[in-house]
Amino acid sequence: MTLLPVFVGLVVVLVALRGLLAHPLLPLWVRTAVFWAVPCGAVTWVVIMTADDPTLFPETAPCPAEPMREGFLGGGRAWGVSTPFPPRAYCEWEDGTTYDLASGTEFVFWVFFALTAVPLAAGLWHALRDPRSLL
Repeated sequence: MTLLPVFVGLVVVLVALRGLLAHPLLPLWVRTAVFWAVPCGAVTWVVIMTADDPTLFPETAPCPAEPMREGFLGGGRAWGVSTPFPPRAYCEWEDGTTYDLASGTEFVFWVFFALTAVPLAAGLWHALRDPRSLL
């Protein structure tokens, strides 16, 4: 059942993209913003997902492998955690303390997400409101 929602999502995005390109009132810069915001958003997502990875640069790992002194950030051992959506990377200690990694990059991701979702929603609205314009 996983394939069906993915297929439906792709069809909706395709209809929204065609509606965006056929929309008569949107300026050209709004239409092209989607085409540069999608790859930039994907790159920022990859940066967030790899922010807690200790194997990339082991000597400068963001989450310390050895326990830190008591009362510094957290007590005990730490490990990195990444969540794919909403994208978030953080270090978590044994005592439950968390420390965010790449919080500025998360903001940039949401800016690119909005620059993609809002024009595509306008395109989907146009495609559903005037389907003959897509022909």
